[in-house]
Amino acid sequence: MRTDTTVRDVMHREFLGVSESDLLADAATLLVEEGTDCLVVLRGGEAVGRLAARDALAAVLDADDDATVGTVMRPPLPTVAPDDRLRAVEERLVAEGVDRVVVAADGDAVGVVTARDALAAGASRPTEPVDESGVAGDTQNGTRLETSRTGAADVARGSERARTAASTDASGSSTQGVCEVCGALAPELADANGQAVCPDCREV
Repeated sequence: MRTDTTVRDVMHREFLGVSESDLLADAATLLVEEGTDCLVVLRGGEAVGRLAARDALAAVLDADDDATVGTVMRPPLPTVAPDDRLRAVEERLVAEGVDRVVVAADGDAVGVVTARDALAAGASRPTEPVDESGVAGDTQNGTRLETSRTGAADVARGSERARTAASTDASGSSTQGVCEVCGALAPELADANGQAVCPDCREV
């Protein structure tokens, strides 16, 4: 998915809405029939509240048959604009502790984006590449430093193995190799002060 995904790209343009004056029993029936857990309460085109299934159930059990949505509705859901970035919506869902937001344009509700919609769209968004040459967070720096230290140790061990392989074969017999002091190719190398050196350099 493109990183510039907007609310308009993922929102549901058809959503379930009721008015404040609707009977609570009718709204509860709609919740059950549509298999949803929340209705947007509208006043004209403006979202002015929300009716959760749990609230509707509690009210139906306690209220009389003439109870309306307006008597039990909660404050409206957070609103976003159609051109808002999806990342901003994800942050809003978490910050507000809700599972959906209402999309509003010119004051009227024009759609809904649920947490499931945001999750599905975000899951297909490519991961941003890591800049190996840039400055990363503390954890990444720590990991890189640890890797560097391990790499340096491996290089040191590798050099030691290289010196051994250059100076002896599998049976321990002398073979030719490059002197680590003068750089000359010598038929016989020996260890001197931790370096594989040729006879001439050993005598110096």
